[in-house]
Amino acid sequence: MLYIKIFILFNIVLYSFGLLFFIIGVLKSKKKIYSLDINNDLNASVIVCVKNGESSLPNILKDLSNQIYNSKIEFIIVDDNSFDNTKVIINEFVSKDNRFKYVHSLDGFENLKFKKRALDAGIKFSKYDYLLFTDVDCRVGNNWAQSIANNFINGSDYVIGYSKVANGSKFVSKFQQIDFMMLMYATLGSTTLKYPIASTGQNQAYKKALFKYVDGFNKISHLMQGDDSIFLNICKKSTNTVINFSKNPSSFVKSKVHTSWKDFILQRARWAGDANIMWKYNKLFFIYILSTFFINLFLFLSPFLFFILGKLIVIAYLLKLIFELLLYITGTYKFNESLNILLFLKWFLLQPMYVFFMGIFSFYQNNINWRNSK
Repeated sequence: MLYIKIFILFNIVLYSFGLLFFIIGVLKSKKKIYSLDINNDLNASVIVCVKNGESSLPNILKDLSNQIYNSKIEFIIVDDNSFDNTKVIINEFVSKDNRFKYVHSLDGFENLKFKKRALDAGIKFSKYDYLLFTDVDCRVGNNWAQSIANNFINGSDYVIGYSKVANGSKFVSKFQQIDFMMLMYATLGSTTLKYPIASTGQNQAYKKALFKYVDGFNKISHLMQGDDSIFLNICKKSTNTVINFSKNPSSFVKSKVHTSWKDFILQRARWAGDANIMWKYNKLFFIYILSTFFINLFLFLSPFLFFILGKLIVIAYLLKLIFELLLYITGTYKFNESLNILLFLKWFLLQPMYVFFMGIFSFYQNNINWRNSK
């Protein structure tokens, strides 16, 4: 029993210090907004991968066509073997606007799996040195591309963008909003302190030269995911890569909100699969992921352990609540989001069960299709 108590206490302390690290980073972060009318030579290729995205595709294509950009820009839309009207919709835009280009994922390196092959195809056919990425189910403002690309002015090699979940009326949608906010806040904090841990394919950018230097996605060709957070850590580990977080509100994107628990859980299970192999690319972050799982597992089982480990359970809940609430408040302030303490508390109470099941589902990542694959 003593060893169990020591193990639990160790995870409580480790998890608390991790949250404190993120909070300090968020507090130290400063808004550095570059003027959108800077005359620069940031020729950019925007790459969007689509898998059966006919319902979302018209919106993102319209958003991209409205981009205000000071340099040359192209929009490469990669059809990842869709079986709906994706190709037809893309080609309609291609015929109207010569900045758009249709590419098929089969043009990517054949050893790559899922979205990474589609991305590789898009990068292969890109003309410019700066690569910008978003997803088909995201919405971007007219100055998104310019705002993200301007981060390269200060010497950035890799830019992490802020993504927020669109508003929804259902509780699952609101839970998703808080959950993703906390991930973004932790990412801002860690990046500010020069230890970036994660990125999202919904909103990121990097130099083509960096992609080539690390041999693209070849090191992670077998993985279903990996094109954002794992790739970020490969870049960080392989070179003296300068990684920054874009804090200009014009660079933020809004992602589609899931309205069913099934869709939300399937998405998070895919993401959680990255955690299982993070050990190879960022050992310290992997240890922190484990502590997150164990502390939530402990709290998930707390009703059955209270009479044995009552004091530790109270300590764990209090420290977790204090530090997570502080991260939520500081992050919400930095990004000018709306503060909703009641919603946060609901998320907090459900998180132990949620993290436990995501940890279990992550081992079945390869059984989960990317988007609507047949």
